[in-house]
Amino acid sequence: MDKKTLRLGGILIILIVLAYLYQGPLKEWRAGLGKPKNFLASVDAGQINKIEIIQKEKTVVLEKQGDKWKIGGAKDFYVRQSLAENLNKVLKEGAEAEMELASANKEKKGEFQTDESGINVKLYQSGDIAADFIVGKRAADFATVYVSRPESDNTYSIKADLYGVFGRSDWHDKSIFSSDKEKINKIRFQYSDREFTVEKTAADGADAWEGTIPYKFSVNKDKIDKILDLMSNLIAAEIPEQKFKGTGLEKHLIIAQATGEGMDNILMIGGDNGEELYYAKKSDSDNIYLITKENKDELDKKIEDLR
Repeated sequence: MDKKTLRLGGILIILIVLAYLYQGPLKEWRAGLGKPKNFLASVDAGQINKIEIIQKEKTVVLEKQGDKWKIGGAKDFYVRQSLAENLNKVLKEGAEAEMELASANKEKKGEFQTDESGINVKLYQSGDIAADFIVGKRAADFATVYVSRPESDNTYSIKADLYGVFGRSDWHDKSIFSSDKEKINKIRFQYSDREFTVEKTAADGADAWEGTIPYKFSVNKDKIDKILDLMSNLIAAEIPEQKFKGTGLEKHLIIAQATGEGMDNILMIGGDNGEELYYAKKSDSDNIYLITKENKDELDKKIEDLR
């Protein structure tokens, strides 16, 4: 092979390399020129152990405890597990997404709600602030949200549902009971003027219920089934101010206890709040809930009501 052929071959190789660089890494580098840096890119969702959410002069603090998020200053209330999982998911999406500059005009931050009208989120890692940013409104496509930093004039758009996660007024897990109702085999009802107990029996190969205390009596399967649903999976209507005074819970107006395999669900119901919601709590927690009148009435029974 002569020198001319080698020279031409070398030039061809150089041209191929240049073409690859131009269409590949160089093209990506050129496309990235001028794009804003994602200020959430350094956030490691797994290392965040405290979050402050400031919205309309109200501050909510979430503190990581194991794999759960506890609501600061709210007794033993935690964030619902599905919401906690979504929170971690969206923080990861935000760290990996690209940001686009929507506006560099400070006066326009109000239009995007990335000023004081937005949601100020502060993420902490081991006591230090890992990120401090404002979540604004959603864009027209509902998949994009506007964000900014408190000290910046710039507003950016990012495809991560930060508004869906942080734009909420209530973080409480409203679950009172979350159990397998099939494991319940006994329910005790206690009131100020009466008390009785019903138990599961095996009649004709199928589960049935009957009264056992203060005497034996028949129990309608459909009627007890509604109570089983409540005593195994009960969701509060609201979370009230956590003050015991005025709830009527100290009077023990209604106590229902469902027991079974690995289960001892005890619910105490007090008075109403003036809006047809009733105060309730579990025996093993100081958390106070509000349940509906329908739920309260379903547990306010006499023996004849279950026949």
